Formats: sequence, C-alpha cells, structure tokens
Amino acid sequence: MHNSRFRHVISAATLALAVASLGTGCGGGSSSGGSGGTSAGSGGHGSGGTSAGSGGTASGGTTGSGGKVGGSGGSASGGTTASGGATASGGKTGSGGSSGAVGSGGAGTGSGGAVGSGGAGTASGGKTGSGGSGTSSGGSGQAGGTGSGGSTGSGGTGTSTGWQCPAASTFAGMVPFSGTTTAATHVTDAPPMDTFNNMGNNFTNVEGPVWIGDALYYSEMTTANLPPARILKLTADDTSSVFIDMSGSNGLATDGTNILSANHGAQGIVKFSLPDKTKTTLVSTYDGSPFNCPNDLAVASDGTIYFSDPTFQNNAQSTIGTHFYQLPAGGSAAKQITDYSDRPNGVTLSLDEQTLFVSGGQGVKKYAISNGSVSMTGTVYGPTDVAVATDGMGLDCAGNLYVAVVNSLNVVVVKPDGTKLGTVTVPTGNAVTNVAFGGTDHQTIYITVQGQNKQQGVYKAHLNIPGKPY
Repeated sequence: MHNSRFRHVISAATLALAVASLGTGCGGGSSSGGSGGTSAGSGGHGSGGTSAGSGGTASGGTTGSGGKVGGSGGSASGGTTASGGATASGGKTGSGGSSGAVGSGGAGTGSGGAVGSGGAGTASGGKTGSGGSGTSSGGSGQAGGTGSGGSTGSGGTGTSTGWQCPAASTFAGMVPFSGTTTAATHVTDAPPMDTFNNMGNNFTNVEGPVWIGDALYYSEMTTANLPPARILKLTADDTSSVFIDMSGSNGLATDGTNILSANHGAQGIVKFSLPDKTKTTLVSTYDGSPFNCPNDLAVASDGTIYFSDPTFQNNAQSTIGTHFYQLPAGGSAAKQITDYSDRPNGVTLSLDEQTLFVSGGQGVKKYAISNGSVSMTGTVYGPTDVAVATDGMGLDCAGNLYVAVVNSLNVVVVKPDGTKLGTVTVPTGNAVTNVAFGGTDHQTIYITVQGQNKQQGVYKAHLNIPGKPY
C-alpha cells in the first residue's frame, strides 16, 4: 500500500437409491436391513426401527436417518418402535416411522428433530454438517468442513475470515491464465469521479481491496499528511459508490462479517461493523506510543491480525520504528514480529496459515508460523522480479502469490515453489498497489492503482482459478 509519490410402498431398488444418496453407511442393523450409516441423513442418531422386517433388526444403524418407512423385509413386522434415537439431526428427537413397510433404513422423512439439519455443524451428509450456520461469522459450517456429502463437504472450509478456498489439490496442474502475461481492464467510475478527487483529475492513492459478500470494498486517499480517506463499494456489475466517507483507511480485510482496516486516520487497526458501519479502534499504540500509519493487514481464521506500520502517510518522525505486528484475537496489545523493518508494506497468509508473507523495501520474505508464533527470521521468497520494493499481495487457491511491484504497472505471479509463473499487467496509472479476488465465482482479480487524470482506480481480469478475498 505504498504511495510512490509520496463465496405407501417403495420398491427396494428405488429405496436403495434414496438411501445411497444420504451418505456412506456403516454400523447398520444386524440383519438384511443394515443401510443408513454413520453419515446417513441429517440426524445424529437415526431412526431406522428397532425390530423392523424379516431378518432381525432394522436398518438405519446408529446414525441412519429415520423416516416413515423402516425395516427391510416387507411389511409384516416392520419396526413398530422405529423411533429414531434421542438426538437426530440437531433436534430434540429423531424421526422414524410407526411401522416400516418396505425398504432399508427408512428413506422417508429422515432428518427428524425439531431443529433439522445444519445447525451447529452436525447436519446431514457429513461429519460437520451440510452448510449449516456453523460457528464462524462468515463461512458455511465449522472450519474444516461444510456442505453435505462428506467429511469436508462442498462449499469451502468456512473459517472466520469469510469465503475460503477449496482444497489446493482441486487445482493441480491448472494455471490462472495462458501464456506468460494477461491484461486487466479499467473499471469505469471506480473510484467515482467527484469532489474528493477533483473529478478524477487530482492524484489519489487507491488501495486495500477486499471482497465481502457480493461486493468489493476499497480505499481511496489523498496526498496530505495522515490524509483524508474513504471506503468505496464496487458491485459485481461494476456499480461504484461511496460506502464510508472519511474512513481514514488504507488496507482492508474482513473477519467474515465486518471490515477491518489498517487505519492511518486513527493510527491503528479499526473495525467497521456491518451493516451499521460502527467504528471501533482495536489497537492504536505500541509500548505507549502511537503507531505511525498502519498500512496493510491480514486476518487468520482464529481472528489473529497481522499488520504493517510504515510511515508512507505520516510525515512525523517515527518514535517506534517501522515494523510488522501481531494482534491476538480479542487482544488490545500488539506484538512486534519479524526482522523486516525496511518500509514494511504488504502482508498475507499462506493457504494453510503456516507461513506469513511480507513485502516492502526488501522485496518479499516469508516467515514460518508455529503454534501462533511467527519466526523473527525469514527467508527471501520469489524471483528477481519481486526482489525490489513491493506493495500489496494476494493469493489464489492454488497457492500462487500475486505481488504488486512498486512504481510499476505489473503484478508478478509467483508459484508455490518460488519461481515466476507470469505477470498481470494494467495499461494505465502511476503504479499498482494491491490485489484481491472476488466476483460471483471468486475468479476475478481486482487490482488497485494509484494515479490521476482518471487513470487511478480499479482494474480487473477474469482468471481460471479463484482466489482469496483480500
């Protein structure tokens, strides 16, 4: 974020298909019934039937979904007590049929329970529920799995930082674009041309993109000391508007629900609650002294915030030096991290959150994270193209790092092994500043660019691989 100028009777065959669609079975009834399984249906303890059909115990097993039809073997003795367990599918009691006519596992109504599937991560189809509301503020279900049909399910990992990437292995062998370069195009009227930027004629620094829900949010600031700044909103159809005026913000991120900002106006880290936009300063001093002008930030799934504090938007002499910091989730005191002190700038986390990437005057370095502690000593990362002053960064879901190079119109793409993959270019402006992924499929890369004469703003390109929202 450098300023260079400065998301009835059912046939056995039919019923078997219905049961199969509920998930892989295990621990079913002891006789011919026996379908259901540990993840069948949406219940916790399935309904099956305790004595259904010929052949012994009913199907459904320990966790099969209940239903109006129970045990296997016909209608003669089908499960008169087919109550489905004590706690099916997050509800009070499991469903189950009064008498199973045919079929195994009771493929009828299944999920039972007053609350139904989803809930706190024990819903149908998988170990952690189908979608569900989970426990995170922005994702679907618990960290490590959502969606029906498996242990990790469909629909992302659902951590507290909002939309998350599918497994990197999903994109094995894929490249984000063909060839070695691809070009981004300018989004018209992003930022809006108004008095803030003198109808786009004055120089402004456009920065800190983050995709939340269905829109991109980004900062625009002028060139004064601790300058006026605002947060703008850009929807997927390229409609741009002012979202928060006089925000004091530079880099933006999200905890899945709210906007978090590296904020030179408050000289600290500020949260803007959504949807009411209430402003809360999370931290503004280190050892009793104010920060210089926090520039960029990244948020881990446990809520830990990592941020940079250079002096780009503050002309005052620094009393604490320029460094990267770590703010624990819910904490009020920041900890100085890494040995990087040369104009610290961009910051982002690897997909597994075991590596912190930082950028600045020394190029890109990476630092190991172990049990929440960041190593003070890092290693140089990337090709010679990024062994120069570098700005904001982003990451796609294959683990490729996108680095904005200071005083250039190039975003260099670095493969996970540290070699160069290619370059995303912008045609106009003074310099690229930062990147984020968004759009309806999260495959659009948004690049912020500083400049004047209506060349500053947001540029975008659609890629083959989705990426992280900031």
